[in-house]
Amino acid sequence: MANEVQDIQRKRFDYLKRLYDKTEGNERADVMYLELGAELGLTRPEIDKIFEYLMGEGLIVVVLLAGSIGITHKGIVEVETALSKPNEPTTYYPPVNIIHIEKMIGSQIQQGTQQSSQNMGYSKKDLEAILRIIRELKEQLIDLKLSSAKKAEVYSEIVAIESQAKSPHPKHTIIKAALASILNILEEVAGSAIGALLSQKIATLNK
Repeated sequence: MANEVQDIQRKRFDYLKRLYDKTEGNERADVMYLELGAELGLTRPEIDKIFEYLMGEGLIVVVLLAGSIGITHKGIVEVETALSKPNEPTTYYPPVNIIHIEKMIGSQIQQGTQQSSQNMGYSKKDLEAILRIIRELKEQLIDLKLSSAKKAEVYSEIVAIESQAKSPHPKHTIIKAALASILNILEEVAGSAIGALLSQKIATLNK
């Protein structure tokens, strides 16, 4: 249980820190909350829970009903306090230097580094393979024993993947998050031959 709580707290802080970075600590700037979570490899349910928590604590604010959010003065103070004292807990988070990870999909971590960078991405061949599986998934979707809501959710993730795969500069984090979301939904029908096969193929792509 303690590890699960730490994992949730880490994801909340990562999300708030990414919002701080994107807005450059400017209360008047805003970003799309779903895209922000996708960049961190979070699933839609995780993003929604984090959004609700940060809103409830007054660390973020909704700027537009279309899904745009901004960071509040309180949120800026929280992030800067955590970063300036990484070995000490803040009001909402444990020490920044304590990082616990149980499951990671397509993510990287750097800690205590200076002037360093990491690069991740899909090759053209990878994207072509992803699009082939996505086309197969679209063809089989109607036969999967999923609720209408779940099928709609899968389709929205498919649209996101196709859009990114065809972009001149595809964002691998968004693709990975969408694939992970689809994989989680397909686990509900893993007992079926179609569901199991598609799950296996998507899991291979999302390594």
